[in-house]
Amino acid sequence: MTISGEVLQKFVDIVGAEDCKSHDFELAAYSQAMIFTAPTRPEVVMLTESADEISEIIKIANEELLTVVCRAGGTAGPISMADGGIVLDLSKMNKVLVIDEESKMVTVQAGCRYYDVVQELHKHGYDLPLKPWFGNGVSIGGYINGPSMVGSRVARYGTLNFWLFGLRVVLPTGEIVATGANAFENCKPTMADPWMSANSLGKIWLQSVGTFGVVTEATILMVPKPEVVQPVCFGFDSMEALAQAASKVQLANAATDIEHEDKDIYDLLGMPVDYAVVLSVTNEGYAEEVACKSAIAAKICEEGGGHRLPDAYADLTYKNTANFNFCTAKGGLFCCAAACASNESYPAIYKAVKDTWAKYGIRNGWSCWTCYPNWVQGWTIGYYDYDTQMEAYNMAMFEIQKLTMPIKDSYPFTFEEPFENFVQKIKDCLDPNGIMNPNSWFMLSGAQSRLLEAIELPGAE
Repeated sequence: MTISGEVLQKFVDIVGAEDCKSHDFELAAYSQAMIFTAPTRPEVVMLTESADEISEIIKIANEELLTVVCRAGGTAGPISMADGGIVLDLSKMNKVLVIDEESKMVTVQAGCRYYDVVQELHKHGYDLPLKPWFGNGVSIGGYINGPSMVGSRVARYGTLNFWLFGLRVVLPTGEIVATGANAFENCKPTMADPWMSANSLGKIWLQSVGTFGVVTEATILMVPKPEVVQPVCFGFDSMEALAQAASKVQLANAATDIEHEDKDIYDLLGMPVDYAVVLSVTNEGYAEEVACKSAIAAKICEEGGGHRLPDAYADLTYKNTANFNFCTAKGGLFCCAAACASNESYPAIYKAVKDTWAKYGIRNGWSCWTCYPNWVQGWTIGYYDYDTQMEAYNMAMFEIQKLTMPIKDSYPFTFEEPFENFVQKIKDCLDPNGIMNPNSWFMLSGAQSRLLEAIELPGAE
């Protein structure tokens, strides 16, 4: 639906003329995110500064049936960009509001970059527990809404849902709600108790990719700033051996972070290795604790067939995985395909992904986190020539999803029908007009899974 001049003026009245963008050259800047998808074009972009402004905009969007997509950093993965409608740019909502040392919580606006939050916390001797997969530039709102709650340090701290203790959200109807530690004054000490925090509805918005409303503030539990950081790398001849060692390291509580990379990653980064895959184990904390846990991890890896690599590999791996700099390597455009599985199924998924990229001639490397004792999440970092390999890239991405979906314990492309129905009821209740990021709802509703099941691979018998 085309936005009329009258409606556009209403938006100007809310955010001001400078923060209401509708010229072609302005809209072009919002047609693409970090991960390559086909360019799209919103009709208007607004840089908001408060939940009240967002509420007014969304109420008008409901009246006019205009779609709404949020954006702050443009880094948080495959969240669909707006094709027409409204983009809300939250990058001006970038303040660290409260550092509560008594409750060990920090409250920030959703447009705050992860890096800026951490730099402010470091001044007080604290840190955020996780480092988002999409790097230091990701916004806090993007991290909460994005398709992945993991990142480096998940081996020790788990996923974001354990550390998120309060939200302020503008619902798709325009109503403003607060949950958990943000719900009312002086409730942070109570909500810091994990048992009490179960009463918070804030977890609904995790990984919702902007389909359940606009997160404007978040309260996250802090951890002490580490005294020592020590990454170590071990080379393995097979993914099976690496997966077994990684699981044992996690079960022994001998790592803050466990990363898996393959030889192709190091080739892309200009530092080749003589092993098929590499396990990177990082420990952070007090010096004695780090030394003890690193020794345990080293023993497990060496007994499992791992060979310790020079410190230069550990330094390179830690800097790239912690800050997501793989996309700076030479080779072409950046793309990515994800796969998650149990340790038992992980090698099979890895083989399916790598074989498919090779089939279509797409240069790639593999990176993965151990999230839990028996669970991993992997990504391929691919490079291709846009002019000559775009069709091959699209076919490879489709085949990877199709091939990995039926593998035992594979996620996220398997959905139970009761789950789909329940989530759809939540969506219908919160967003009766379906205006909030409808393109991404396709991914969350199970429709993507059903589509993949229905389409046969080219050449399949």
